[in-house]
Amino acid sequence: MIELNDIVDRFKLFSDVDKLGSKIVRLKELEAKMAEIIKEKGMSRNIIVVGHLVPEIKLKYDLIVVVRANLKGLISRMERRNYQKEKIRENLVSESIDYCGVKSSEMCAETYEIENEEERRKVLNYIKERSAGKSANKPEAKEISKMDELLELVTEGNRYGL
Repeated sequence: MIELNDIVDRFKLFSDVDKLGSKIVRLKELEAKMAEIIKEKGMSRNIIVVGHLVPEIKLKYDLIVVVRANLKGLISRMERRNYQKEKIRENLVSESIDYCGVKSSEMCAETYEIENEEERRKVLNYIKERSAGKSANKPEAKEISKMDELLELVTEGNRYGL
């Protein structure tokens, strides 16, 4: 398993940090470094790449799994980590419009969105069977809408400017 943020940090593949504290990643360099790592380690199959930058770098993906988050849970997690209000809003918008899911499905025909334990288990079993070279039934591919959750946040009033 390769965590993209770890690669960015280890090889200093960012040019700066923006006003919200996010690293400005040099995507072409990250893409090249990932290709190098995969080739160097002989990881031609059964590699798991983790991170929100997955849909931003062009590698050959057999499948992509996008883990979706409940918006209120996302707020709680980011508040515990002391993220700025603007950063929380940015993440809420990205999650609401399914940025990672849409981008991922544009670059990989087999993209799964999951948000609960049952969906995780089905996709994980599928990946295990497939990795073992066994015939496996594909789990149901679906897009998960967060518009109802977003509408609830907006109508409740919120401190994130939604």
